[in-house]
Amino acid sequence: MTGGPGTLDTTPDAAGPGTASTGGGFGDGEAPAPGTATGPAPTVGHRGLVHEPALDGLRGAAVGAVVLFHLDRLPGGFLGVDLFFVLSGFLITSLLLSESNRTGGVALGAFWARRARRLLPALWLTLVGVAVLLLVYTPEEERARFRDDGVSTLAYVFNWDRLAEQASYWDLFTQPSPLEHMWSLAIEEQFYVLWPLVAVGAALLARRRGTGTPATLRVVCLAGAALSLGGMAWAYRPGDTNFAYFSTLTRLGPLLLGAALATVTVGRRRRTRPPRPEVDVLAAAAVFVMTVLVVAADGQTATYYRGGLAVFAVCACVVIAAITGGPVGRVGWSLTFPPLRWLGRVSYGVYLWHWPVIVFMTPARLGVDRWATDLARIATTLAVAELSYRILEMPIRRGALPGRRAWAGAFAAVLVTLGAVLVATKGEDRSVTLAETEELADELARQEDPAARGADNPITYFPPAAEIPDDAVRVLLVGDSGSAAWGPGLVDVAEAGQRTDDPPVAAAWATQYLCSIVNADGPTLAPDGSVLQEEPCHHVRRRVWRQLLDAFEPDVVVYYLANAGFTHDHVVGDEEVPECHPVYDAYLEDALVEEAELLTSAGADFVFATSPYTATLLPGTRDTVDCRNATVGRAAARVPGSRVVDLNGWVLTQPDDGTLFKDSVHFSEGGARRAAEWFLPQVQAWYRDRS
Repeated sequence: MTGGPGTLDTTPDAAGPGTASTGGGFGDGEAPAPGTATGPAPTVGHRGLVHEPALDGLRGAAVGAVVLFHLDRLPGGFLGVDLFFVLSGFLITSLLLSESNRTGGVALGAFWARRARRLLPALWLTLVGVAVLLLVYTPEEERARFRDDGVSTLAYVFNWDRLAEQASYWDLFTQPSPLEHMWSLAIEEQFYVLWPLVAVGAALLARRRGTGTPATLRVVCLAGAALSLGGMAWAYRPGDTNFAYFSTLTRLGPLLLGAALATVTVGRRRRTRPPRPEVDVLAAAAVFVMTVLVVAADGQTATYYRGGLAVFAVCACVVIAAITGGPVGRVGWSLTFPPLRWLGRVSYGVYLWHWPVIVFMTPARLGVDRWATDLARIATTLAVAELSYRILEMPIRRGALPGRRAWAGAFAAVLVTLGAVLVATKGEDRSVTLAETEELADELARQEDPAARGADNPITYFPPAAEIPDDAVRVLLVGDSGSAAWGPGLVDVAEAGQRTDDPPVAAAWATQYLCSIVNADGPTLAPDGSVLQEEPCHHVRRRVWRQLLDAFEPDVVVYYLANAGFTHDHVVGDEEVPECHPVYDAYLEDALVEEAELLTSAGADFVFATSPYTATLLPGTRDTVDCRNATVGRAAARVPGSRVVDLNGWVLTQPDDGTLFKDSVHFSEGGARRAAEWFLPQVQAWYRDRS
C-alpha cells in the first residue's frame, strides 16, 4: 500500500515517573483498569489503567512489523497497523467505559485534550523535520507536490486526501512522499473524535432501555465491525484497492472489534493467577495464525480484504484478552522481553520518523549497500524516537505546559508547523494527472493551426513553424517521464546552436504521465503496490503523438524510456509478472514495435535510446536495466532502418559526481544539457549530407 500502513500511538498519558499504564493502547491514563475496581491499585497519584507490560511488547512487535514492511523485508508487515487498530479500539473503549462506570459520564473535552497533548506535539515536530529534509534533499521543482500531504497530515485527513487525489505518473519514479504513512494516523484521529460521541450515545440509549452500557455498546461495535469488514470486501476490486484500503469506513473493523472486546472485559475482576492452560494454548494458536499472515499476506489480493483481515483482527482480540487482566501465561511472558517492551514504549516516535528516514536515507547518499543502509535507517529511527520520547513527549505528558501556556504553545506550534510546510513546498505543483493529460491533448487538438502556434505545456513542447529554420533537422523526443526531464535540455541546446551549426536542429518532446508503455494497458501498479489508475490510457498518448506528427513533421523520432531499476511487477493479461519474465519481455517488445510503427507512419526515421544506469539505482537492478535494453535491441531489429543510441554507455563515461541526475531516474537540468550536447551532433552527422 501507498507508503504502507502506519503504526499508532497506544501509550496513555502519564501523570509522572512510574505511573501505571496499559503499555499498549491509545488510553488516556485516567480510567480504572479493564476489569475492575477491585484489581491491584494503580500507582499512587494516577487514576489510569493498570500497567499491562505484555501490551508494550505487543505494540513493539506491531511497529517492528510495519518498519520491516517499509524496508521491503516483510511482505505482510502492513498488518501491524491492523494490530494497532485493535489495540486502540480496545484501550480507548476501556477508558471510556471505566470513566463512565466511575463518574457516571465521560468528560469529552478532557478526553480530547488528553489525546491532543499525547499525539500532536510529536506530530508537529515530525512535520517540521520533514520540511527541513525536503529543503535540503528534494529538488526545488519537486517540493510543491508534497504540500497537500503536509496540510492534510496536519488536519488528520490524509487518507481522504489520498482517495481524492489522482496520483501522477511522475510519482512512480521520483521521491516517495515522506508523509505517505500518515493515512493511518488520520483514521485513528477520526476515530478518537467520533467514537466517544457514539459511546455517550450508547450510554444514553442503555439508560432509557434499562440495559447495561457495555452490552448496548457491544451490539453497536459488532454491527459496525460487520458492516465495515463487509464494506471492505465489497469495495475490493482486483487492481484497485484504494478505497477499500484508505477509506475510514472500510478500516473501522479492527477498531470496533477491539472496542467490542473492551465491552466484555470492563467490569471483570482481575485474576490473581495466569490464564488457564487452554486459554494460553488458544492465544498461542492465534499468535501462530497472525505470524503466518504477517509473513505471507499480500495487500493487493482478495484474501486480505475478504476474510484475511477479519481473521487477523479476531486473533489479535484473542491474544489481548489472554495477556491482560492479571498475571500472564507463556504468551504474555514472551511479550515482556525488555527490548520489545522498550520498542513498544517509543513506538509512536518510531512510526512518525521511520518512513521519512527511509525516504531520505538512501544507499546512494550513504554510499553503502542496501543491508548497511537498512541498519543505518533502523538505528537512526530508534535514536530519534527515543529522543522524541524523552525530550518532548514525556515532559508534555507530565504537564510541562499547563493551563493557558498549553493553549498558547499549541497555537504557536500549529503556526510554526504550517509555516514550515508551506515554505518547504512553495511553488507550483507540476504533477500531471491522466485527466489533465487528456485535457492538454484535447487543447492541442482544438488549435486551428497548431504548427503556427507550437505547443508548450507539461506534456508537449514544439516551437511554432515560423521559428524553425527551413533547413533544420526536426527531432521529436518521446517516451515516459524521462522525456520531460531530457526534453528541455534538448530544446535549449538545439536552439542555441541553430545559427552556428550545419545543419541546424529544431527539437520537440512529448512525455507520458501516469501512463507508460512499461505497463500493459489497464491498471498501473506503482512500486509500493498501489494502483495509480484503472482505465486504459495508451490511446491518449498515441493521440498526442498523431497530433505532433501532423503539426511538427519530425525528421527523426527518438524513443526514450528513462529507467527500469525502480519498477515492480506489471499486469500483463491476467498475470502479474516482473521485468525479465518471458511474458513481460514479449509484451514490451511487441508494444515497442507497435509504437515505432505509429511514430514512423509519416516517414520519420526512428531511434531507440537505451535506458541508463543512475547513481541511485537500487542494488541488484542493473540486471533489470540490462534486460530492458536487450528488449529494446530486439524491438529495434524488427523496425526497418531504426537506430539504437547507447545513452547508457555515454552515462557510464561521465564523472560520478551526483550532478547528472536530479533523482533516481531523471536527468538534472545540467545533465539534460550534457546529454543533448552528446546526442545532437550525432543527429547532425546523420543528416549533414542529405539533399
